[in-house]
Amino acid sequence: MSMKKLLPIVLGAAISMTAHASDTVEGSLSNDAVKVDMSLDQGKYFFDAGGMYHTDDGKYGYIGAHIEDIDTAKDYPVQIGLGMRLMAIDTEYDVDNAGMAIALGGFYRYTFPKANRFSVLGSLYYSPKVLSFQNIDSMYQAEIRGEYRTLRNARVFLRYGLTSVDLESYRDDVDMNKGVAIGVSATF
Repeated sequence: MSMKKLLPIVLGAAISMTAHASDTVEGSLSNDAVKVDMSLDQGKYFFDAGGMYHTDDGKYGYIGAHIEDIDTAKDYPVQIGLGMRLMAIDTEYDVDNAGMAIALGGFYRYTFPKANRFSVLGSLYYSPKVLSFQNIDSMYQAEIRGEYRTLRNARVFLRYGLTSVDLESYRDDVDMNKGVAIGVSATF
């Protein structure tokens, strides 16, 4: 199945999965990119889906599942989640520029106890060669962001993100969505 057929299927599944009862929706913008993420909370685990479009670098979509340490998140300033994402990636560099990867990783959020409206979040997902398919040798995705809780169920954030893809047919790694963006996260 070609990537042009697979990417809309992954994004369609992500949208239909979250259309029923999405708990969190977030989006971020930079001058060249838009990124949207959604998650459906199920208690100690959650499902997430999202995607990114960049005018020069390409696009990706994903669906994922994570476990979360929910007991410490209520009474402790640390929130941790571990999981995996099935990613469909389409870069803009040559004809064999697309593939799929199963990325393993997670996130870590720290909320400052004496200034509980401020938090810092970091995430990292990695797919080695054994979990990367088609024209992808490996990939990783990293993000760090500073957040400010503006309302009980909304945050604004400033993030720096990078998705790096090692393509078989391209000698250098392809860096997608590398840069700073501003975003909003809302919980329903």
